[in-house]
Amino acid sequence: MRTLILSACALLLIRTLSTGQANEQSSAADSLLRGGQLSDAIPLYHSILDQEPDNRGAAYNLACSYALLNMRDSAFFFLDIGLVQDTSVRALRDPDLFLLLEDERWEEVINRQVEKVEAKYGKYPKLELAKELWRIGMADQAYYYHMDVAEKQLGPRNPLTTALWQLKEDINAENEQRLEEIIAEHGWPKMSEVKGSAAQAAFLVIQHADLEMQKKYIPLLKEACEAGEADWSGYALMYDRIEMREGRPQLYGSQVRYNNETSQYEPYTIKDPEYVNKRRKEVGLGPIEEYLGHWDIKWEVEQK
Repeated sequence: MRTLILSACALLLIRTLSTGQANEQSSAADSLLRGGQLSDAIPLYHSILDQEPDNRGAAYNLACSYALLNMRDSAFFFLDIGLVQDTSVRALRDPDLFLLLEDERWEEVINRQVEKVEAKYGKYPKLELAKELWRIGMADQAYYYHMDVAEKQLGPRNPLTTALWQLKEDINAENEQRLEEIIAEHGWPKMSEVKGSAAQAAFLVIQHADLEMQKKYIPLLKEACEAGEADWSGYALMYDRIEMREGRPQLYGSQVRYNNETSQYEPYTIKDPEYVNKRRKEVGLGPIEEYLGHWDIKWEVEQK
């Protein structure tokens, strides 16, 4: 009996050490993935899966790594593993997987995930519209990863980044045209019809559009917010961007600019800054101190 107890303790220790090692590897692999070092991240994710074959997070991130390299067979193989217990649509709006969209297997991924989500949360009243909006949202966020990697490795004015920006402009133009057609037919995408993640795609596209398009659609976004069909925080971001573009102070402190004289980031001018947190809270945004901290900006205006 004593031998069995010692063996069980030893086995528990081995498992604990193995889990700890896998966690460290996972953290390192995630950092490499986000840092653009895919050739180093991929072997680490494989090592994690060797130790923990059911590690869905590692499998999903491995799928993202392969997708970013446009290695589709490997990406779909590990995506299937990563999504086994997933009952969300995160993969259907993840820009890391954008290069998989033209593959016929992508439709299978969509159908499987939607089936699981609908079984748990209910049907999508406008499923085909939701699918198109997911695609638009992914396209809107696509290639930023590649541009960031190119700038880190080749410098900010390298020809690869320039070419990718041109591609992004073409994608944005296509998205804007299609979104205008969708809004003309369906109105502003409603959360009750396509759910929140799909509805957000409309906001993403218009956030990148020119001033006239933003001014054209912000009243519809406000109406949707008032009806509980859109996110007030998105309205606040778009409102601030319009105010900034037209030379007026912003209300919610969402717009940040780089000051060449001080070589530091700073918030664009805010109207009545002592009340900014009150206004942010009203639209579901966190304290401005936390938000500006992402740019290492210290906010010292006393709030009322």
